[in-house]
Amino acid sequence: MDVNIILISNGPGEMSTWVRPLVSLFRKTLPQARMVIALVPCPHSSGQEKAYSERLHGAYTLSPQDTLHYLLTGQLPKGLVLAKAGAILQLGGDTLFGVSFKWRTGFPLTVYTENLAQWKRQVSRFYFKSDSALQGHAPRLRQGQGVFVGDLMRDAVKVNALPLEIRQKLKLREQAPVVALLPGSKPLKVLFTTAFFMKLVDEISLLMPQTQFVLLQSPFTPLTQIRTAIKDPAYINVLNGSPAKVVHHNAGTALITPQGNQVQIIPPELNYAAMQVADLSLTLPGTNTAELAALGCPMMVLLPLQRPELLPLDGVVHYLGHVPFVGKTLKKKLVLAHLKKIPFLALPNQKAQRMIVPEYRGELYVEALATAAVQLLEDPLKRREMAQALRQTMPQEHSAALLCQDLIALMKNRYPAFGKDSAQNAHESIF
Repeated sequence: MDVNIILISNGPGEMSTWVRPLVSLFRKTLPQARMVIALVPCPHSSGQEKAYSERLHGAYTLSPQDTLHYLLTGQLPKGLVLAKAGAILQLGGDTLFGVSFKWRTGFPLTVYTENLAQWKRQVSRFYFKSDSALQGHAPRLRQGQGVFVGDLMRDAVKVNALPLEIRQKLKLREQAPVVALLPGSKPLKVLFTTAFFMKLVDEISLLMPQTQFVLLQSPFTPLTQIRTAIKDPAYINVLNGSPAKVVHHNAGTALITPQGNQVQIIPPELNYAAMQVADLSLTLPGTNTAELAALGCPMMVLLPLQRPELLPLDGVVHYLGHVPFVGKTLKKKLVLAHLKKIPFLALPNQKAQRMIVPEYRGELYVEALATAAVQLLEDPLKRREMAQALRQTMPQEHSAALLCQDLIALMKNRYPAFGKDSAQNAHESIF
């Protein structure tokens, strides 16, 4: 039976840690299904989501413009025809997009959610990231409408090599400490913080000269963006960072700081490997913190707020900074007020409701951060305790398999012919 599975997503974090493992699993368990990844508009978008999605074999990608055009007119891009049967799985973005797809296609709508449960009458199933969120919504949901599956991100994080092998592959010295820099995947983060990280590298090297540095390049960040971040004064001066130059050599690509320190750029396919061998990671808030936690990587979470009005916000307030004369001031106040409501920045700290890893927010200065980083590097016991606590916040729950299994059951119930067809084409267990 010809069926479609439509995966709706938006930002880089959702694409790399939610969509990717599900596409891989659906491709193995439902090879007869045609997958469509529908990207929706997002203020946090990197602009590289479509290119990334097109590298996920076995799925057709709708750009945000294609998605809006289809929802408004019913017209799909040339070459794409939807089946008469299928299911919609929302993985990020406003649930209204999923509801609109349901109205257009007639497919049942399911939503993977961290906490929100909107449009309950239109949604066949809510897949919850945490059991506490499910219990909180259960009284207002129909029986069986809510299902706890766990954190999909955990299924995306895998490393299949020993630390010594990884260090050799990345040309890192075995005994010297490794500090990983994670500026993130969103353009604003990369452009405004990379030069700040370069200055921090030089400061750490003054205190601990043997330190090795790696910068993890997101699959959504082209090298040209990194080059712009370390060369354009408009970005360097925002956080009083340092310029750097890009060099290419046999071991790959690196950045050279003003003090001559080398920062090796790690390509996206080796990011998790680099995380595993890092003695300490310096990262901005975001999905990175959960990925590091899953691998038990000690970290410091940094949120420089020298220019808070530059941070993106959801909804129309994101564009408030463009209002003449008063816009920047108003947005700055809104951003700071919003951040005061967030007690923890790092996702593992949020899950544990305690400060497992240190967080630094406000007007940050590299001298103080370098001192704190070196103190952690010189305290292996503290880093070991931190690593153990981090792993406990991100247990392996086979979330993608649980979600996939329930979605298949939903489709069998909705389309009897699909149930017979999938039974004839039954594959091995998805666990």
